[in-house]
Amino acid sequence: MTTTQHHFLLEPYKGSRTRHRCPGCGKPREFTRYINTLTGQHVAEHVGKCNRENKCGYHYKPRQYFLDNPTEETRAWLQSDQHLKTYTPPPPPPPVDYIPPRYLERTRQQFARNNFYRFLVKLFGEAEAARLADLYKLGTSKKFKNHNGYAALFWMIDKDGNIRRAKAMAYNPETGKRIKAPVNAVKVWGKNGYYNCHKDRNPVADISKQILGKDNANTKACFFGEHLLSAAPSAPVAIVESEKTAVIMAGVYPDCLWLATGGKNGARWTAQEVYQALEGRNVVLYPDLDSTEDWADRAKILAAACESVEVSTYLRDNTPPEDHREGYDLADYFIKRLLSPDQEQTTAQADQEAQEGFTLPPGWQWEELNLKHGTHRVLIDHDGLPASWNYNPRTKRETLAVMIAEQPLVNSLIQTFDLQL
Repeated sequence: MTTTQHHFLLEPYKGSRTRHRCPGCGKPREFTRYINTLTGQHVAEHVGKCNRENKCGYHYKPRQYFLDNPTEETRAWLQSDQHLKTYTPPPPPPPVDYIPPRYLERTRQQFARNNFYRFLVKLFGEAEAARLADLYKLGTSKKFKNHNGYAALFWMIDKDGNIRRAKAMAYNPETGKRIKAPVNAVKVWGKNGYYNCHKDRNPVADISKQILGKDNANTKACFFGEHLLSAAPSAPVAIVESEKTAVIMAGVYPDCLWLATGGKNGARWTAQEVYQALEGRNVVLYPDLDSTEDWADRAKILAAACESVEVSTYLRDNTPPEDHREGYDLADYFIKRLLSPDQEQTTAQADQEAQEGFTLPPGWQWEELNLKHGTHRVLIDHDGLPASWNYNPRTKRETLAVMIAEQPLVNSLIQTFDLQL
């Protein structure tokens, strides 16, 4: 009889609909099914391969399926040499072009004129700003010049320490806001080569290809701050949208690893090749106020790799309607509090004063709470509540005490990270 030639391959990735629940380990969106390339149809629903090769290893091939379920046609196919012929996939993409570390090191200077760094000093003081700059390998770029200073350079470094991309962004050193039209516009590298940064363009530039010296460089994005994952394999992970927010929140709440997507779609962070860096982690997403529903959908995709994924509503629950209209992010919320007119010192300076013998208001006391990932001091007010919940301090000294004791995000993190009282 004449047999039909079969070619089988694992279905190419075309979004989450092409990934299924593994019949071996039960993990959703980890199972890739085989398809017949002549018909485009799947083989049986359990014929395929689990992407979790090390933890599961399920792989049921078409040949074995036909051996286990023989028909007249499949017997003939197995007896011919057709089953030995494999589908020839398209050529693999060129290797990723990584940026040599020497380029990063050259930008780790002139922080006194780095406008974003200047804002960090205003928020946290010189010592904490230096720590944050070192933590995220913050650089200085002359791509944009404004307010007698330069742009910040954010480096995307993956878990293995490879430098993947570099993004230059202009900021106002007084407000921390991104500059929409830099005072001195310069030529900026874009997808189609150089273009002039006019007033109607946001002064943001991915200068990776310019650094590498070739416009056809194969650069791949990753999470901003991803390099921190290797250093703290068990620490909880918080993900925000902008690089600026990740850096600031690392100063506000340093017990989390703060990563950024680099935009709503950013590093294509819902692609498996990107989010697999979060394998086995406990993750909380902190979307901007205009992205909560969208990020709730994306959390379902990340669940395929993470131990747990939650979408925080802290920002939505603690901001007034006018902030919702502005599309505030988490950094905007805490910047407003850190720079409030009543604040006499930065949070870092006030905390240091507390450690050195700050006199507490009557009836207030320090208590230690045992978190899953460490012990933390919390100031308890005269009502027996954490001072961070006291939004109506009665005196100036109580106002300062609240600032000193502030444990940002405590309301949401108590549940998220299993606070043991």
